[in-house]
Order: sequence, then structure tokens, then C-alpha cells
Amino acid sequence: MIERTIARRYASALLALADQAKAVEAVETELLQIEGVWKSSADFRKAMTHPLIARQDKKTFFRQVMPGMSKLVADFLDRLIETGRANCIPEIAEVFDDLADRYAGIVRMTVETAVPMSDAQKAKLQGKLTSLAPGRKIEIDAKVTPELLGGVRVRIRDSVIDGSVAGRLHGLRELLTSTMR
Repeated sequence: MIERTIARRYASALLALADQAKAVEAVETELLQIEGVWKSSADFRKAMTHPLIARQDKKTFFRQVMPGMSKLVADFLDRLIETGRANCIPEIAEVFDDLADRYAGIVRMTVETAVPMSDAQKAKLQGKLTSLAPGRKIEIDAKVTPELLGGVRVRIRDSVIDGSVAGRLHGLRELLTSTMR
């Protein structure tokens, strides 16, 4: 929880700097690339968080691994390393991605169904969701989750709207077990 709060502060500060530089999308792309390297390489994570590796060596290593970084992102990462917050890089990238989407008026959602949706169904759903959020661009990530049995489950950031058969059955089970106690 504390790391998420710290990540939000750093991501918000970076968004303000990126906005001033008119580079929000470019910074978002760079951070997501860095997050990808962080998550895929245990050696990279170890080098960036090891307490016996000098901070200057970490900065040099970072530049070798990510040679095309913009000055804004490189300076930001230097600051994270200096303050001992390199371990927050994945969370900062995640929060920045969310903040940049909000800044751009994009709402990303995951739509889970028991069977694949047709293109017509996706277009119809996107149209309905767009009418509910005027002025926003809706991006849908459709996933098939057979365990849902039927219906749909929509995830928007941290919110879940569960209209699936499995969700309704779970709710019914909870209701029955709570009344039988």
C-alpha cells in the first residue's frame, strides 16, 4: 500500500513534467518498456535493487540496458536511484500508464465472456459504453473466461461489474449461506 502511494506521487510528478514537455505519450511508452525489462529480467531487478551496488553504477547499468531513453526519463530514473526508490519502477510505470490514459481521455476496460464475442457484439458494446462516457475514448480488451458460464464481467481500473452466470450463482450461494446461519 505504501509503495502504491509513493508510486502515485512519483508518477504524478513525472506526468506534470511530461505534460510541460508535450511528451506524455512518449514517456508512457518508455516507462512501459522499462517495466517490461524489469519484469522479464531477474538479473536486471537484482542489479537495480542490490544494496552493495553503487548508485552511480546502477545509473550506468540502466543506460546500457536502455540506451535510447529520453533525457526526461533518464533524469527521472536517476532521481529514483538516488532516493533508493528503484524498486518502485514497476508500480510507477503502472500508475503513470493509468494517469496518462486519464489525461488523454482513454478508458481501458477488460470485458470477459464465456465465449468469444463477435466483431458486431464488440462494436455494439463499445458504442453503448461510449454513450455512457461522452468525450472519452473506450478501449476494450476482450477475454474469454469459460468459467463465467454465460453473461459478461467488465473490469474498469479497480472496479468490476459482474453480470456473469458464475457471479450470480456465487451471490446466490452467499445469500443462502448467510440466511442459514
